[in-house]
Amino acid sequence: MEQLLNSRRTLSLPAMMLLSCLTPPGIAQTMSHDQLIAACTQINHAYALARDNSDKSAFESLFAEDAVFTMQGESFVGRDEIVGRLDLNDAQTFARLLITSVDITPIDAETATGVTYFIMFMAADDPTPPITAYTLFMGEYHDRYSLTPDGCKFTSRETRPLFMGERPGD
Repeated sequence: MEQLLNSRRTLSLPAMMLLSCLTPPGIAQTMSHDQLIAACTQINHAYALARDNSDKSAFESLFAEDAVFTMQGESFVGRDEIVGRLDLNDAQTFARLLITSVDITPIDAETATGVTYFIMFMAADDPTPPITAYTLFMGEYHDRYSLTPDGCKFTSRETRPLFMGERPGD
């Protein structure tokens, strides 16, 4: 196979095109364009569920080891700091994160960027439905993703609030 690949100049154009599509044995297949988009989209929904349920293990697993999460100008670097930020949210209020539009742009077979719209609903203390809630803000996540042996991971996530609400009584 290697000899054939190295001798492409002597092959016909259709033969060269066919050989260029073959993957030699032992080389792993990468995700297709659509599979990469689907994996990056799914991680956004997994993020909302892990965040809403304070599932620190699931939340941590969504980020690369050296990921950076930036919110309100403050950067949290690495999984420990990012999960620590989740602890800060637990003490404040009851919240639900609604992920809406997700737009993923593959860069290559293993990395992508994306913009995700979100709305954050919050309530004071009592999470007993139905809840009197307010919308704290609507914003965008600006993300970078990378495929790892464990699946798609955030390598960076930046929160950009666009519309801000006020807590009742503020």
